[in-house]
Amino acid sequence: MSGLEDWTGRVGREWADKADAMDGLLGPVGAAGIDALGDVRGQRVLDLGCGAGDTAFALTVAGAQVTGLDVSGDLLAVARGQDTAQRIEWVHDDAARHEFDVPFDALHSRCGAMFFDAPEQAWGHLHAQMKPGGKLSVTCWREAALNGWVTVPLVAARPVLGKDVTRPPSLSGPGPFGWADPDYFAPLLRDAGWQDVEWQAVDRPARIATGNDPDPVVRAVAFVMRIGTLASRLRQVDPDTRARVAAALTDAFSPLVRDGYVEVPTAGWCITAKA
Repeated sequence: MSGLEDWTGRVGREWADKADAMDGLLGPVGAAGIDALGDVRGQRVLDLGCGAGDTAFALTVAGAQVTGLDVSGDLLAVARGQDTAQRIEWVHDDAARHEFDVPFDALHSRCGAMFFDAPEQAWGHLHAQMKPGGKLSVTCWREAALNGWVTVPLVAARPVLGKDVTRPPSLSGPGPFGWADPDYFAPLLRDAGWQDVEWQAVDRPARIATGNDPDPVVRAVAFVMRIGTLASRLRQVDPDTRARVAAALTDAFSPLVRDGYVEVPTAGWCITAKA
């Protein structure tokens, strides 16, 4: 599973190299989190785990004064490179310990809340960075079995790699599915001081693609072989086996092309609370 150390190293570098893919996968579920904040005009908003900056820019367009924070210097370099007007404050640090001089009106996070090694301490610290009554909006993934960006590649690769290598990812500990269970994240947030914790399911199709190849299936295969659950299990695989996996993925993705992209179902939570 991906934790802090991964995002400061290999995972962060890989996502930065494939930043074009991030909004296609995360954007549909993440849009619900921005909507949940309501009117943010003139508000100070902390964008936790801002990555390459997609959500920070969206919040800025909505009228917020945004601080984007991420532990990955590689992803922040992409974000800064796109911020030609220098409208956003970019902070490279661990959110579990960074102290801000002025409290925030709102905290937003798109799929960046689940990676703390000590989440109780981290979310208590983040609560302390907020104004009383400040809004929290977090989007995160529900269980892996509901997310096609995980299940379709694993099922396709299973005849080649076997059941052990293509088992579903764990739903516990730091990682993309660490907040899949409300019985975990709801008491965690309440114990950290957040009030009125609520959540709703967000089920939306998403696009998986990276690169500029005109074939959407080629772009989808490139994505899942470099990023995500299957990619993490292909690092020690020999070239012949990788080629067989790519062929299996091509067969699995071909029926899923819609409007020039491979689309898969995604399932997330939109979690809201107040400081």
